[in-house]
Amino acid sequence: MYILGINNMHDASAALTCDGKIIAAAEEERFTRKKHMVGFPYHAINYCLSEAGITIRDVDLVAVSWRPWVLRTRILQAVKPLLFSGKVFMAKTSRGMGQMKKEWLELFTMRRLIERHFGNGKFRVRYIDHHLCHAASAFFVSPFDNASILTVDGAGEEDTTVFWKGEGTKLTRIKAIKLPHSLGQFYAAITSFLGFKPQADEYKVMGLASYGKPAFDDYFRREVLTLKRDGEFHLNPHFIDYHLARQGIFLPSTIDVLGEPRRQGDEVTSIHQDIASSAQKLVEEAIFHSLNYLHKGANNTDNLCMAGGVAFNCVANGKIFESTGFQNLFIQPAAGDAGASLGAALYLYHSHSDKPREYMMNNAYLGPGYSNRQCEETLNSYGLSYKELSEKELCARVAREISDGKLVCWFQGRMEWGPRALGNRSLLADPRRKDIKDVINLKVKQREAFRPFAPSLLEERSHKYFYNGVPSPFMLYAFNVRHDKKDEIPAVVHVDGTARPQTVNKEANPLYWNLIKEFETITGVPVLLNTSFNVQEPIVCSPEDAIKCFMRTDVDYLVLNNLLVSRR
Repeated sequence: MYILGINNMHDASAALTCDGKIIAAAEEERFTRKKHMVGFPYHAINYCLSEAGITIRDVDLVAVSWRPWVLRTRILQAVKPLLFSGKVFMAKTSRGMGQMKKEWLELFTMRRLIERHFGNGKFRVRYIDHHLCHAASAFFVSPFDNASILTVDGAGEEDTTVFWKGEGTKLTRIKAIKLPHSLGQFYAAITSFLGFKPQADEYKVMGLASYGKPAFDDYFRREVLTLKRDGEFHLNPHFIDYHLARQGIFLPSTIDVLGEPRRQGDEVTSIHQDIASSAQKLVEEAIFHSLNYLHKGANNTDNLCMAGGVAFNCVANGKIFESTGFQNLFIQPAAGDAGASLGAALYLYHSHSDKPREYMMNNAYLGPGYSNRQCEETLNSYGLSYKELSEKELCARVAREISDGKLVCWFQGRMEWGPRALGNRSLLADPRRKDIKDVINLKVKQREAFRPFAPSLLEERSHKYFYNGVPSPFMLYAFNVRHDKKDEIPAVVHVDGTARPQTVNKEANPLYWNLIKEFETITGVPVLLNTSFNVQEPIVCSPEDAIKCFMRTDVDYLVLNNLLVSRR
């Protein structure tokens, strides 16, 4: 049974499953080269069908990750501001009308859209609750037979946080927190207040938070966040309004407490660091409050799955093991809205089949891959010379160049699913060099100096570098680096002594594992600095994307499969 999952909302994506196994999954932005795409994911769907070698006629079901007719709570939340603020009412209704004309209209005409682009088919279209899609995207590919599940995001149709129980192929909804009490929208509004782009740059706020102190913690606890019984929480919607914040407008009550908002390009000051730190602490307290209820009061299991955009908060994720009773945690690599397309497909399969789960996600390599011939043809079209090496020669040469301080764009195999570069679309460097962060920012990334870079290390060495050495294959946890290792890998240790590791398993990515192993043989350090292969754009997808990006930078080497390109 082929099931095509579609998300046409924020971070549009498509995923294709066959009998409960994932064949392909990709975000639309990788093909259009426009970050956080919204709209019908034509290119992602086309890729999924091509990867499986099928047409739309072979698809049995189409699963859409949203129920567009569930509007009651959203309508109420839009109308309520009329009682106290015309600005807020206009902000909410104008955004809602814009969505109605585009993505919401697409939802109601999904079958027609698919057939217009891909021809007629026998498929049936099914619409699935958004948070149910999030829960399915995590639990059904996890290693757990039973688990507690928490889904947290800006908002689905009306829910912002949902508590679940997963058993075998069944998902049971326990309770939900509804709009306007949204951790995702609160964090996005703070992101805008700090001069960054909401629903895109929240990770910048997370990185900035480590530099500050939670100076506004007392106020937030007293006036903004209320922890209630049974794991629930309320947020004061009148402190900072998400819809106004998206337009760069902030209420006097916000400015009275936090001061004037930072504008894009302004200097980042200690006040901004403290605001970020305080917002991060508020989100952590609310998450841990909900998780402790799930662990103690709702489900009798030490296993936890999480999904939704807030599940990308790797700082909070890394503290779950010490702040709650959960011992085992699984978050799939596309935990945000992109992952909802996968969850929709998986949920529909398990609701139609009585077969047990067989698929477990142990890697994120679900996107397009390209042959050596395709890479060669693209290099030739750009007039670039290259050297073809064996795998052993390639790893030895690249590891040596990195150990000498060179930067390498590393393009291999199938593209990663989710926003993290995990060794197939990566920029690699030597983590032992403290100055390499400035070199990368100067030569490549053109980004804020406070943002950290991440380490990729051999999975079997993780416990030697981190106090919590649990596997982290998708780079979604921040852990404390052992004191005796901080000076060994300074380029990937954040200001607070943490790092966000990717633990590389030999079976999941043997080539990348061999490269890191070769670097260890040369240097004694089983770690590489790994950041995404892109410059102010989505992560590269095709060889042409890779070449264009490489040529815009001063990176020393480009590797396309086993083809080595030297800038010299």
